[in-house]
Amino acid sequence: MDDNSSTPSAPVRGALIAGALSAVVAALVSLPLHSPHDALLNSASVTWGVLLLALVSGLVYRRLTRGSGALRRFTVVMAIGFLVWVAVALAAGTMLTRMVSFTVPLAAIAFGGIGVLTPLLSRTPLAARWPVVVVALVIAAAVGIGLAGQGDQESGRLELPPRADQSPFRMDA
Repeated sequence: MDDNSSTPSAPVRGALIAGALSAVVAALVSLPLHSPHDALLNSASVTWGVLLLALVSGLVYRRLTRGSGALRRFTVVMAIGFLVWVAVALAAGTMLTRMVSFTVPLAAIAFGGIGVLTPLLSRTPLAARWPVVVVALVIAAAVGIGLAGQGDQESGRLELPPRADQSPFRMDA
C-alpha cells in the first residue's frame, strides 16, 4: 500500500472523491431549481460538469503542491474560477432565462466543495486507493444519470383529444 500523501496522484484522487461528493449534492440541489433548458442542463450534465471540474482541480492542486503556499494558491485559483463562472453565467443569462439562478448556486457547491475537500481528502487514507475513487465516481454518475429525468418541468396530463361529434366518415349521420 502506498503512502497517499507522497504519491503524485494523491491530489487528483482527493479531488475526484471531493468532486463525487460535490456532484451528488449539486445534482440533488439542481432538482428544484428552474433549468434554462431541461434537456441540456439537468442533473446528469451538472454531475459530469462537477466531475470534470474535480479532475481539472486535482491536476491544478497537484501542480501547486510542488511549491510553498499551495493551499492558499489553490484557494485563490478556485475563487477566481468561481468568479469566471459567474461572469459566464451572467453573459449567458442575456440569452437564456434563469441561467444565473440555476448555475450560480450549483457552481458555488461545486467550487466550494472541491476547494475545501480536495486538500483534506488528498491526505487521507480514504483516497489512497484508486478503487475507492472509482466507486465514488460510479455512485456520483449513477445519481446524476438516475435523476436526469426529474426536475422542475411540469408534468402534464396524458389524454386523448376531445371526441368530435360529427365525423365525415360516419355512415349513420
